[in-house]
Amino acid sequence: MTTVVEEAKEGSSPAGAQEAGSNAQKRACATSLAPDQAPSLSVVTDGIRRAARTASLAATFGAGMLNKPGSLVHAQPATFAQARDRHHECAGHFGSPLMKALRLLWGYFHLLAVKPALNLAEWITESPARCFITAAVGAVIWFFL
Repeated sequence: MTTVVEEAKEGSSPAGAQEAGSNAQKRACATSLAPDQAPSLSVVTDGIRRAARTASLAATFGAGMLNKPGSLVHAQPATFAQARDRHHECAGHFGSPLMKALRLLWGYFHLLAVKPALNLAEWITESPARCFITAAVGAVIWFFL
């Protein structure tokens, strides 16, 4: 077996040296482009202008959606009475008494199980301090009780 040093002494260059030399040559060529091969300044500035215009439109659209008075961000959750009335209204759309009863059953399940859990989750995540305290109490209950 011959080593890289022995091959260099014998006059044959190792494959690794050829690859390193060709990579160095490619890097040198890549950094010294001719003026006619370099990208034009107008292409670069047009791209920057297009990106800035897109970002501006996105910011305007997002701010417009957040400031809309009837948006979900500004909406208050329905009270239990409002949710009950809505469930009865939706159940009234069914002609079949069985379907009406099933819709009311879902409505009362929603009022008694789903809505309180969602309201509690909303209340907990309303402030970072409350969220952290709830997580700490939950960890104590989970690991120590």
